Amino acid sequence: MNAHFRPGRGELAHLERVSVDQSFHGILRSLEAIGAAGVALAVIRERVPDHEPEPGVFDAAVRFLTSLNEGAPPDEALLCLQIRALALLGFAPTLDRCVHCGKMPALGRAASFDAARGGIVCTACGGGRLILSAGALRRWVVVQATSEFPAQPWPDRERQEIRDALAQLDANHATVSVRERTAAASGRWEGRIS
Repeated sequence: MNAHFRPGRGELAHLERVSVDQSFHGILRSLEAIGAAGVALAVIRERVPDHEPEPGVFDAAVRFLTSLNEGAPPDEALLCLQIRALALLGFAPTLDRCVHCGKMPALGRAASFDAARGGIVCTACGGGRLILSAGALRRWVVVQATSEFPAQPWPDRERQEIRDALAQLDANHATVSVRERTAAASGRWEGRIS
């Protein structure tokens, strides 16, 4: 979509014209996809400061909507968007070494995760509140580094571990949580889309 504005009074602007470059009608075939799209907008609204363009986040949002439109699993696509938005905005957690001492985790092993400390924490440094399995950790790192969205659902355990870690990050770093903002906008939100 291309929108052209001219300055108005205070925070308001005057919309002069709009043209739609791409539509996402396929999303309307699935309530889960519609819900994921709504939550994604709340995530972006929470993470991106007002009046500060973030073209990388915008491009990630368009890729997210395109993936939903093409039938990507909504839960996984939403988790990918959340991970990418954090990375693009400079808030990606440290997943390759302990945030306290810098020790690298053993390849193929689970790691303790602590959102308040900003990533994984080795047991010598007190560990973290959550455990990310080797699969969830590997998946998060791949998602953070690519722009693709999954075509297939993830294993339930990995999806839940990543969802829990993102919720911890949200609770520790957001002034108003995405969950609170979404609940306020819709009047209800159960905390997951399924």
